[in-house]
Amino acid sequence: MAVWRTIAIALVLFSAACASGGGVRGQAQPYDFAPWGQDDYQYRLAAGDALRLGFLVEDGLNADVVLGPDGQGVFPVIGPVPVGGLTVRDASQRLTEAYAGVLRNPQVQISVSTYGASQIYVGGEVKTPGVVQIRGEMNTAQAIFAAGGFAETAGTGKVVVLRRVADGRLASRTVDAKALLNTDPQQDFLLHPGDLIFVPRSAIAEVNLFVRQYLNGILPFNFGFSYDLNRFR
Repeated sequence: MAVWRTIAIALVLFSAACASGGGVRGQAQPYDFAPWGQDDYQYRLAAGDALRLGFLVEDGLNADVVLGPDGQGVFPVIGPVPVGGLTVRDASQRLTEAYAGVLRNPQVQISVSTYGASQIYVGGEVKTPGVVQIRGEMNTAQAIFAAGGFAETAGTGKVVVLRRVADGRLASRTVDAKALLNTDPQQDFLLHPGDLIFVPRSAIAEVNLFVRQYLNGILPFNFGFSYDLNRFR
C-alpha cells in the first residue's frame, strides 16, 4: 500500500506542476521537497532479507541469517529473534542485548547482504510501468531497464526520483539517464526500497501529442508537421 500512496502523491505533484505552469488564478502551490541526501533513508528489515551477522570479538559466531515471513531470524546460540520492521542500527542493538545473556560484553553488527522482497515503482514513459523488485544493488538506469526500457516518447534527460526521508517528506532528485548510461558518476547512486521513478515525456512527444489532440482534430486540413517537428529533436 505504501507504494500506491507514493504513486498517488506523484500524481498530485504532476498535477500541481501543470497548474503552476499556466499562470491561472488559484494555481496549486509547488510541493515543499525535503533536501536530498543519500544518508537520510533508514531501511527497515523485512521478510526474505539476508543479514550478515558480525561480532567484533567472537568472530567465530559470524553468520549469514535470512529473515522468515514472521520477521524473525534464527541466530547462532540464541535462536530466533524478531528484528523485522527495525532499522539496521536498532536490530544490531537488539541482538547485542540478546547476546548479552550468553556472552560477555558482546558487540554485534549486522548489514543487509541481499534484500528479500523490496520494491520500487517505475512510472511514466517506460514500456512496462509498475512495481520492480530490488534484489541487491540497483541504480536508476537498471530500474528503467527492469521496467522494459524507455518508451519512444521518453525524455531521458530529466528522470525524477522521489524518496520518502526521515521526517516523512518527499525528497526529489533529477537524473540524466543518458549521462548515467555513459557512466557519469554524478548520476549514479543506489535506489532504496520505496523509491518512485518517473520518466517524463520528451519535448517532441509533447508537441506531437498537442498536434494530434488539438490541431489535427479541430482544423479541416493537416499541416506538414513531420518536417517542421524535426527541429525539436
